[in-house]
Amino acid sequence: MNLPRCVPAQVRPWNTRGRICTSDERHRAGASDGAGGSLRGRTKPEATVDDAASAGVCPATARAGGCRPSQLSGRLVGARRTCRYGVGVRWMVGGLLACALVAMTGGGARAGGAPAGLTAEQAVAVALQRNRDVIAARLEIEGSELDVVAARLYPNPTLGYAIGNLLLGTANLQNPVPTSSFADQPVQTVGVSEIVDVWMKRSAHIRAAEKGVERRRLLTEDALREIVYGVRSGFAEAVREQEERQLAREFADRYAQTIKISQARFKAGDISEADLRKIELEGLRYQNAVIDAEMQLDVARSRLAALLGLRVGELPPALAAPADAAARPGFDLAPLTARALERRPDLRAAGAARIQADAQVASAERDALPDITLGAAYTHSAFTTSGDNPNTLGLILSLPLPLFDRNQANIGRAHLDQRRADNDGERLRIAVARDVAEAVRRGTRAATLLAVFERPTGADVPGTPTGTSDKGGMLSRAETALRVAEKSYRAGAISLIELLEAQRTYLDTQAQYLRALYDLRQATVDVAHAVGEP
Repeated sequence: MNLPRCVPAQVRPWNTRGRICTSDERHRAGASDGAGGSLRGRTKPEATVDDAASAGVCPATARAGGCRPSQLSGRLVGARRTCRYGVGVRWMVGGLLACALVAMTGGGARAGGAPAGLTAEQAVAVALQRNRDVIAARLEIEGSELDVVAARLYPNPTLGYAIGNLLLGTANLQNPVPTSSFADQPVQTVGVSEIVDVWMKRSAHIRAAEKGVERRRLLTEDALREIVYGVRSGFAEAVREQEERQLAREFADRYAQTIKISQARFKAGDISEADLRKIELEGLRYQNAVIDAEMQLDVARSRLAALLGLRVGELPPALAAPADAAARPGFDLAPLTARALERRPDLRAAGAARIQADAQVASAERDALPDITLGAAYTHSAFTTSGDNPNTLGLILSLPLPLFDRNQANIGRAHLDQRRADNDGERLRIAVARDVAEAVRRGTRAATLLAVFERPTGADVPGTPTGTSDKGGMLSRAETALRVAEKSYRAGAISLIELLEAQRTYLDTQAQYLRALYDLRQATVDVAHAVGEP
């Protein structure tokens, strides 16, 4: 199943194995997919909109004239730069952040007559740039990299100074040189000592810290996956509210025509005043439905804006609904489960935690070995009358005796981390399989329900027999029934109650369809989230 990506293939910060992609890799991937083509031999005016996408420039911005060909070619050259994690994402989505807003403010007319609007991919790109949780997740990586810096540091040498043979009380009477001052004949010593890492403790610390960085990267990737899931879910909800508002407006306008017809029939004496009042009251109910839909849309847009790190006023006024009919995937449980077990970042982070715990065990066991300290000391003695040499050099060798503290606590804690990592891995494997199965079940149900609503004329959907000439789905039948009822009402062939019943049936059918459509979109997002798609 080809699930829709949160970020376009040309600008995804991860490759198919979950590794961080460089800008060159993303450019080569875009060229292999036919998106950007080869850059060699291309002149500046020939740079295309698809090339703009591979360079981090939004196609809508390029089409709307947001950048000249020379600017576009310059960004394509910049796309060849490699980047570490976080830097590439910020460079990459910076253009998408601008283009998402440009596409919605008048410059976003799309080729082929597609409706302009903020897409889910653009919303994700904006969130990856502006969302504060994303920024916090990236800062965690920087924090773990500082652990590597700390592990690479060598211990500081120790400088020592000592002075002795200071007189207290009466001097030695046998001393041929009279001594009466406190510091007449001092013995001074200056020394330097350093711990010698004969047990390779520093290497063990570095390896454990580097494994911690790898685990933190995977945890950050999982955090980004959760953020992207929240954005896509919020976007789907906002699109649903937008479509429900549009439905409420359209039906209110359509019912306004019914009111005009009823007023004409009342003047002609075809209906009573009581029936006219009922029709006008029903029209007010539909106007209230429009107001309620507006409020629900405002709430959904506020939630989406918060996820994107924007103020409500900064969010574009329209959201582009996905091309559902062309983008609906199939849901095959077995390959999806296998893919999830292979690529879910939280599951891979659990495996990295076990590797980190192994490295921490080795480091803790080496820390139990005594540190050997070597040093040298220079001594100058003013007490030569006693036979001391005036200047001497000494060597120092020392180590602690591991009689009591043999780092038992840290070794035990490292072994406990091993067991915890093994348990987390098994727990996540069970949870991943369950998450995928539940998401696939919801997606299959939503797809089946939509087939009932959208069944093309002549298609066979079990359980929906019909004895009329209309062989379409529920949407087609509800539309046909409403047109017949309106036509019959104009001709005076049916009563007001029958017209209202047909209108309510049509409105309920449309509302149920929008709900089923939202369920399928959300199920697709759920499947991508369960599988580990970013």
